Amino acid sequence: MRALAEFIMRGRLQAYLVALFGSLLPLLSPAAISLVTLSRGLSEGLLVMLWALLPLLIAFYVSELSPMITLSSIAGLMVVVVASALLRLSTSWSRTLIFIVVISGVATKLLDFLFPEQANALELVVANLFRQVQQEQESAFIPGRTFLLGVIGYVIALTSIVCLMLGRWWQAMLYNQGGFRLEFHQLRFSLVTAVALFAGVVVCYFAPQEYSSWAGLLGLPLLLGGIALVHHSVAFYQLGTHWLAIFYVGLFMVGPMSLILVGLGFLDSIMNIRSRLVRRSSGS
Repeated sequence: MRALAEFIMRGRLQAYLVALFGSLLPLLSPAAISLVTLSRGLSEGLLVMLWALLPLLIAFYVSELSPMITLSSIAGLMVVVVASALLRLSTSWSRTLIFIVVISGVATKLLDFLFPEQANALELVVANLFRQVQQEQESAFIPGRTFLLGVIGYVIALTSIVCLMLGRWWQAMLYNQGGFRLEFHQLRFSLVTAVALFAGVVVCYFAPQEYSSWAGLLGLPLLLGGIALVHHSVAFYQLGTHWLAIFYVGLFMVGPMSLILVGLGFLDSIMNIRSRLVRRSSGS
């Protein structure tokens, strides 16, 4: 990984090549864009993004896949470069994550408004797929436009966050050893922000099922806050990285665990659990 990051930062040509051909591997192109933007600024990041856009634009016109998927990937690149510039200027992960969630939702709505035919085509494909899978169920849920847009917004936000974290990790690896780890361990949201996000998640869960996908989007920042608290606790108690491996296996295998982490991120924003751990350790 370090060798790849060094290659990207060696010069514009190297960064352009990774952005252009990185689309062959998941997350590589947007992560390279993030690294360049974080290290050299928005203007350099935009230049790299243009090269990453080329294969996506070609795919939009010639691929048999749904054009909406390609448009979502293009929107994701734009979200990554702007979010990276914001993190570079503010050095605030909490503000950047909120921005990513908001702009991902807005971008999804814009795609639906600007490309209604492509959105209709994807909706039809997804609806037919669900009908085939659930044809024997009487009360089968067939996702509509609202649910589909929530999923697209969630995917844009999640991939943008992962690529931003990868870019920040690369940057810290090259120029600030341990910097990303320290930033991530301290991720926590203000009380007002946490209450607003948690309220949005609750409303979406109790709303009709069409809105459940939007709960995932709104809960992403709190989910990451919960994950950050787990990482901090493992490091604080010096438990070893194997506990993190077990944690991530549980996260991917046990569905309700993500909801628990959203609640944990919410509680941490209210109670500041990290400071309580420090005080309890000092008192003992």
